[in-house]
Amino acid sequence: MASRTSRLLIVGGSLLFAASVLRAQEMPNPQAMQMQVQRIAQERPREAEAAARAWLHDVAPELILGLDSLKSATPDPYWMEVAHLTVQFDVFQNLMRRDTVRAQLVARMFGLEANARAQQRAYRAAVSEAVRTAIRPRIEALITQHFDVEDKLRSLEVADIERRLAEVRAETQRRRDKRAEFVKWAVDDIIRDATRPQ
Repeated sequence: MASRTSRLLIVGGSLLFAASVLRAQEMPNPQAMQMQVQRIAQERPREAEAAARAWLHDVAPELILGLDSLKSATPDPYWMEVAHLTVQFDVFQNLMRRDTVRAQLVARMFGLEANARAQQRAYRAAVSEAVRTAIRPRIEALITQHFDVEDKLRSLEVADIERRLAEVRAETQRRRDKRAEFVKWAVDDIIRDATRPQ
């Protein structure tokens, strides 16, 4: 149970993060994404396997051999990984249609997560404390890089909010400056409408 929970924290947390940061980009519901991961892991569709492998080739090609090893050794974790990769690929594709800058950052973030999950599996399989001790700094480095990508995504979101806020403020000021004119037009329209034959 602990390994499943930690895996969900790495991937589920990023799905929640991706959805929250990219909400303006109309991202899918994080709970729906997690349910999709579970469904793919249970149903094991061949097309998901192909999509996951293609996605992994793009974001973390160094992990493909490890994915092959995982498939032959432990099918359940293999399909959970395939499911995560497939859902991440779908998120990336949908985002890429609307915002290539954010999509590239999300791709980087998802590649780091794939590496973190691989390190997590290596940590779990480690036969000695010395091996586990060596893995921890690698996980820390990956999570540090992940945090940096999240920070860049949040900065983009802040810039978007500031731009939209500036536009709303400018429109508000324009309407205040032309208040008398707008009031006159509105009154003229009301009177014109009132004097029309019915």
